[in-house]
Amino acid sequence: MTELQAYSVSSRTKLVVLGVIVALAFFAAYGFASTRGADPAASVTGVAGSSEACSGSSGCDSGGQPIPATDDPSQACGGCDSSAPAEKPSAAAVVADGVQRIDVDVSAGYYDPTVIQLAAGVPAVITFSQGSGCLAEVQFPDFGIQKDLTHGGAVIELPALESGEYGFNCGMEMVFGTLLVQ
Repeated sequence: MTELQAYSVSSRTKLVVLGVIVALAFFAAYGFASTRGADPAASVTGVAGSSEACSGSSGCDSGGQPIPATDDPSQACGGCDSSAPAEKPSAAAVVADGVQRIDVDVSAGYYDPTVIQLAAGVPAVITFSQGSGCLAEVQFPDFGIQKDLTHGGAVIELPALESGEYGFNCGMEMVFGTLLVQ
C-alpha cells in the first residue's frame, strides 16, 4: 500500500468515527430534551409561561405554543394532574335496572373519583364531564376506547367485566384513573 493510500484510509476512518460521535451526541441531546418534556414539574417551571418554543406536548397548547403561567394549579400544565389530592378519591357505581352508573368530574384537573368501584358481571355506564387541556380526552387502553371530552363530556359504555383492575388516562397519559372491578 502506498503512502497516499494509507493516508486516504486513515482519513476515511477518522471521518467515520467523527460522524458516529456527532450522531451519538445528537441522539443523546434529543433523548434528554424528550424526557424533560415528560416531567410535569419541569414543564410547569421550565416551559409554561416562558417565551421558549415548546418541545413535546407538556406545557404547550395544541399549536406548540407555551401555556401562559397561571395561579390556578389545575391549569399549570394544561389541566393535568398537578392539583390531584394526595389520597385518590374513590366511589362506587350505583346499580339500577341491571346497569351500573357513575359520573366522573374532570373540572379540578384530575378524575374525581380517581378510583371507580364496579361490580363484576354488570354492564357499566361512566359519564365524564367536559374537559380541556390535558383532560380533553379520556382513554381506556384495555378496551380500545378513546373519547373527546371537549364538547360537553362523553359517555363510556362498558360490557360486564371480570374482576380485576383496568386503567384509564388522559390523552397525554399524564392523568390516570382505575376501574376496580370486584
